[in-house]
Amino acid sequence: GIYGGSKGNEIRKNVFVDNVHGIFLNGTSGNTLEMNQERGGYCGIVLLASRENTIRGNVAEGSLLAGMLLNTSSKNTIEGSKAEGCARGIYLITDSQENEMEGNSMIDCGYGVLLEKSSMANMIRRCNFENASTAIALNSVSKNLVQNNSVSNSTNGIALFSSTENSIVENSLVRLGTGIMVSESSVGNILTKNKIEESGSGIVVTDSSANKLEGNVMMAARWGLYVDGSTEESFDNQIPESNQINGEPILYLYGRSNEEISGRNFGHLTLAFCENCTVLDSSVTNDALFVHSSRGCRIQDNVVSNCYGMRLQASDDNEIVGNQACDNRYSGILLVESSGNLIGENTLCRNERDGLSLVESDSNMVQMNTAEANKDTGIRLLSSNETEITGNSVIGNGVGIGLNESAGCIVYRNNLIENEVQAKDDGGNLWDWGVLKGGNYWSDHSCQGNPCHGQPKWIGETTADYYPFGERDGWI
Repeated sequence: GIYGGSKGNEIRKNVFVDNVHGIFLNGTSGNTLEMNQERGGYCGIVLLASRENTIRGNVAEGSLLAGMLLNTSSKNTIEGSKAEGCARGIYLITDSQENEMEGNSMIDCGYGVLLEKSSMANMIRRCNFENASTAIALNSVSKNLVQNNSVSNSTNGIALFSSTENSIVENSLVRLGTGIMVSESSVGNILTKNKIEESGSGIVVTDSSANKLEGNVMMAARWGLYVDGSTEESFDNQIPESNQINGEPILYLYGRSNEEISGRNFGHLTLAFCENCTVLDSSVTNDALFVHSSRGCRIQDNVVSNCYGMRLQASDDNEIVGNQACDNRYSGILLVESSGNLIGENTLCRNERDGLSLVESDSNMVQMNTAEANKDTGIRLLSSNETEITGNSVIGNGVGIGLNESAGCIVYRNNLIENEVQAKDDGGNLWDWGVLKGGNYWSDHSCQGNPCHGQPKWIGETTADYYPFGERDGWI
């Protein structure tokens, strides 16, 4: 199209069709590019090693690489321009710094704006994004400002990868898969007063630390906040109660000891790397109650329903007692790689997966819970050994009690009533404690005595409860 290497030019109202590049400026400054149109081709406008140029009111359609590309270019302004159907609407690479992008519109682009390769101190403000795979992406960049943008109907809103000290402020994100994602060792970023609505996930932080979230609001997000990572540092983020989900605060505690939370309502609750903390008489209404890498905590008499239930990850020697976890989108209570916990007197009903699920979690005590009408399994153990299951009422589930790839467990004095499949066990466990303590009550097994003698209840072909009870709670 047009190649420029001189300064102070005005390039206006041109139409470029199927050129490799519509306008290419190399090593120049002080130019104005205004109201040009570029259709097809590789890039609409390219600035290479150029600074202090103004790109205003231009339109790029269907560019294979980018509608507007800045490479090693600084202090340029892109305003009031539009990219539609481009692989990248605006693309900054290789130390492109202090550029301002304001009032632009990106429609149907793979990336709306992509900053990468050490581009820093750029500003993306008051831009509009629709139907993007990722509206704004920061990859290996720092100290950029993303403010007052509107993103809708896209897969991802704002994504940070290996990026540091960026500010994500006062953006509106609606009808997205994920609102804001911070990942791959992104450190020291600030997320403030963003509003995320009608999205699958609100804010997701993975393998990233020292980020600060403040005053963010999530409404009708299926999952508001998710923080995870492979190291302790991944959980070391500042997330105060000023962040909200559907009007309820987020409680995120990291590295705390001997704290008590009582009588509160939360949209989300996380205890990460905590010791001897208590959560009592509280409720979680949207996400889940997470306990990650924590010890000696007591979670008692809480309501965690109509959300994602409770999850313990790598957490030992805790008490989960007297809680209600019903009508959740996943399991009522899920333990992963967690041992030595007491799971007792909880009500676990009508959950989309299991009432209680233990995965790679050994030596736990499961007693006196009610697991009723859960879609999959009332109480399920997967690769979880040496667990005692006693005194539970397991009623009307897909499977009552299921032991898969688990050994050394003992299951006795439970009521198994009208489950579609009463029990499953692929071997290596006991379903009674001999003649003195007996086995379990089975609604589909008629026998005489408490416990019965010589009338075993078979679980599969090789496992049996040799001392079943003839009556519900027959051991009392």
